Amino acid sequence: MTTPRTLQSIALLALVPLMILLAAVQTPAAAQDVAASAVNVVEVEAEDYAFRMPGEIPSGWTTFQLTNQGDEHHFMLIARLPDGITYDDYVTDVAMSFNDTWYGLREGRIGPDEIMPLLGEALPEWSAAVEYMGGPGFLAPGTSGTATMNLEPGAYIVECYMRTADGEMHSMEGMLDPLVVTGERTGQAPPAASLRVELAEEGMTLEGRPAPGLNTFEVHWVDHPEGTFGHDVHVVRLDDEATTEDLLHWINFFNVDGFSEPAPGTFVGGINMMPAGATAYFTADLEPGPYLLVSEYTGAMGVLAEFTVEGR
Repeated sequence: MTTPRTLQSIALLALVPLMILLAAVQTPAAAQDVAASAVNVVEVEAEDYAFRMPGEIPSGWTTFQLTNQGDEHHFMLIARLPDGITYDDYVTDVAMSFNDTWYGLREGRIGPDEIMPLLGEALPEWSAAVEYMGGPGFLAPGTSGTATMNLEPGAYIVECYMRTADGEMHSMEGMLDPLVVTGERTGQAPPAASLRVELAEEGMTLEGRPAPGLNTFEVHWVDHPEGTFGHDVHVVRLDDEATTEDLLHWINFFNVDGFSEPAPGTFVGGINMMPAGATAYFTADLEPGPYLLVSEYTGAMGVLAEFTVEGR
């Protein structure tokens, strides 16, 4: 079980700035009554291999700030479980099914084309009702990023399924935890963004010009291609000798040597899968240079975009 961390809420009331330090599971009513721009931040530390974060948070617009304190890449996928389904159900019936299928691929007993049909047979019917609700994207060691989503009350899981040097998924090593989202509301409004990303079967579009420093991206999920897990988006600055093809090979979960260290570039944030029609936000701290926005499962289908951050 994860260790509760501190939530912070900063609000502006009239001309007097107020700093409110919250307990990890509560947002006082006074904080909800101040300006709608009040910030509710859940601080999360990722280690090799554990999340350090609260086990219970309010509902509504919530910003997760993930800091990678490990020596390997990490991310945090957030998923809402169907009513009546527990964390233990998810571990036993979903996580273990993925792990067993991964073992079959890694050991050469099955091929990449067999993964989806086998998962279709192994996963329980209720797994189709699991809602993937975002969470901070891929982060290189020593980096930090945020993702902001509107979460409804319910039972959730948080997960990282990167792989160790021995080929074990991080989720099986301890990075799979329950999260309860309560009926208490955060009172937060979505953040302002200077960049807009659209994710669709036809491709990815980026509106706006990223600048050096902290950038906020507004992401819209238009649709998801059938037969895939759907779109997400991650920001990476490729190494000098790396190519887009190198990146697409590395980020493909179905490649045996995918997700292996070192990555062909530096990942500085993004946001994980969400339902079609959803809107959410993420931040990335960018230095001058060339970057890619890429979707993990649909990047090879052309769901990616290049951009360059000009110098100051």
